[in-house]
Amino acid sequence: MYEVSQEFHDKYYPMNNKIVKITFKDGSERVGLFNDEFYEDSSILVDYDVVKIEDIEKMELVED
Repeated sequence: MYEVSQEFHDKYYPMNNKIVKITFKDGSERVGLFNDEFYEDSSILVDYDVVKIEDIEKMELVED
C-alpha cells in the first residue's frame, strides 16, 4: 500500500529535517525544509506545502 512513500523514504531519509533543493520534472526548483511526513502515500511535506512525489525528479541536500 505504501510502496511509493517507502521507496522515497529509504532513499531520502538522511535528508529529513534539513534544507533541500528539489528539482521537479518540469525543470522548476524549490528550496525548503524537508519533513519525512507522507500524505496519502504520494506526497511529502516541504516547508508548509505538500509536494507530490511523482513530480520530483531529484532532491539534493543544501550545504550550509
